[in-house]
Amino acid sequence: MPSPPLTIIGNHISPFVRKVLAVCEIKHLPYQVDSIVPFFGNDRFTELSPLRRIPVLIDGDVVLNDSSVICEYLEDKWPQVPVLPREPAERAHARFLDEYADTRMTEVLLWKVFGRALVAPAIFGKPRDVGAIQKTLTEEYPAVMDQLEHWAPATGFTLGAAPGLADFSVVSHFANLRWACQTVDAVRWPRASAWINRVEQQSPLQQLNVIGDKILRVPPHGYGPVLQSLGVAVAVETVGGGAPKRGPMTAI
Repeated sequence: MPSPPLTIIGNHISPFVRKVLAVCEIKHLPYQVDSIVPFFGNDRFTELSPLRRIPVLIDGDVVLNDSSVICEYLEDKWPQVPVLPREPAERAHARFLDEYADTRMTEVLLWKVFGRALVAPAIFGKPRDVGAIQKTLTEEYPAVMDQLEHWAPATGFTLGAAPGLADFSVVSHFANLRWACQTVDAVRWPRASAWINRVEQQSPLQQLNVIGDKILRVPPHGYGPVLQSLGVAVAVETVGGGAPKRGPMTAI
């Protein structure tokens, strides 16, 4: 077990942060959270995360960016409770699902729906582009869900009886979709909908989503007290602060 605890920079509203935290929870790894909104990160945050994205993992002298890189590091260092399959073909497929979630699902669900519905107005003062959101939901979102319907396990999870990285990567996006006031059509996509429900109800994502929902309702400077009231270890030092600033790959 790591000592001192791992530090995760990033907040529970981010699906990428919740993915990493779910892996930490599954592996029983103690961690503390520096709960920042990346757009408000200070110069030290830019040093740690050149693309100004969350999460960032700090493990002693090790500093890592990118949720997938972080999760594979955790898997390599603490393999006792696996989050990736052992068989090479299944392991590769799980990694592909993780990549699909981080790329296409992020583009469509996170940036074009959640980002336009909540981030653009709340952080950058931009009007909510309802027309663009509806266009995405009509033209791009169904194809994403059709793919997930094809890939969703009929029962259980991508690891069989236990949830793993691919489950967390894909399903973490759907809390953000609900926060943007959109829900999955269980009649049109029954298999994907059942998979999402299983992962959310039978994994650490259940509580992580609850925490995300609570901090979504307070300003960033209020995250710490809310997290502490929920039993989350909060880092003493923070890299948050300053005026909102887009990173080089911000898509809104």
